[in-house]
Amino acid sequence: MGSDALSNGTANNTTTTPNPLGFMTKFSATAYIYSPTPSTTPASSVSSPSDPKLLILATWMGARPAHIAKYLLPYRSLYPSTPIVLLRSEPRHFFKKNAIKDETSPALPFIKSIFPTPASTSSSPEVLIHVWSNGGSIVLSSLRLSLLKSGHLPKYAIIYDSTPGLFHYKSAFLAFTTGLKGWVWWLAAGPMHLFCVWFWLWHVVVGKGRTGPLVELANAHNNTLLKEKEVRRTYIYSQGDRLVKWVDVENHGKEAKEKGFREVRMERFEGTEHVAHARGGVNEGRYWGLVKGTWEGFGQ
Repeated sequence: MGSDALSNGTANNTTTTPNPLGFMTKFSATAYIYSPTPSTTPASSVSSPSDPKLLILATWMGARPAHIAKYLLPYRSLYPSTPIVLLRSEPRHFFKKNAIKDETSPALPFIKSIFPTPASTSSSPEVLIHVWSNGGSIVLSSLRLSLLKSGHLPKYAIIYDSTPGLFHYKSAFLAFTTGLKGWVWWLAAGPMHLFCVWFWLWHVVVGKGRTGPLVELANAHNNTLLKEKEVRRTYIYSQGDRLVKWVDVENHGKEAKEKGFREVRMERFEGTEHVAHARGGVNEGRYWGLVKGTWEGFGQ
C-alpha cells in the first residue's frame, strides 16, 4: 500500500509517516481486510465468544486513512479478535457504479470463508456493520446485495452514521467540495455545480423526489428482503449535520419501522457535524456505548 513520504526540507533526508491502514491487506482500491492473528492481537486483549464474527466498516466519501483510523482503533480495542472488512468510498463511485461492484467483490471470498454456508436460524447477529454517510452507503449496498444474492449474507446488526440522506442542492455541493481549499476549490466548484444541477434535474424535476440515485440508495436500506437478516439497527445523526439532513434520517427510520424491521433505534446528537458525532468526551462515551448496544442489544 505504501507510505506517504514528507520532505523535512533537506535534500537527502526524508521522514516517512506510517500508513494508518498499514496493518490491513489491500484487496482493491476500495476493499481492505484485517484478519487478526496471535501476533497481531495484544496479549492483554480480552475476546469473548459473543463478539462479532466480522466487522464491516463502510466509510464516508474521501475519508483519509488517519481519520478512518480514529474509528478502527476503538473497534480493535472492543473486538480484538474480530476480522475487519473496510470499504472505502470515493467520488467516482457516484459516477461509475460498475466500479463499485468490481472493487468490492474481492472481499467476497474472505467473507464467504467466514460464513461458508447460509447463516444459522439464531436470532442473534453474527456481523456488526457500521456505515458512514451516503458514500459508505453506496459501497455497502453493493457488497450486501452480492452477499444476499449468493446466500452468504449472515444475520447482522447495523449502525447508520450520518446516513441515508436525500438530495439537497447545497448539501450535495458541500459533500463534493468539503476539504478542498484555494485554487483546487475554484477548479472543482464549476464542475461540481454542473453535477449538482444534473442531480437536481434527475431527483427533483424528473423524479419528483421519488426516483434518482439517492432515493434508490435509501430504498435499498429498507429493502424488505433484508428483514430476515437484520437483527437491529441504530441511526446516529445530528441537527448540526449540513450534508445529511436529520429529517431525512428520521423519515428513513420511520419507514423502516413501518416496513417491519425489528429493532430501530434513533439517536439524535445535538450540534455535531457530519460523521463527527464521536468527538468530545460526553459524545464519545455515548457514541461507543451505542456501538456496543447495537451489537449486544439495548437493555440486555
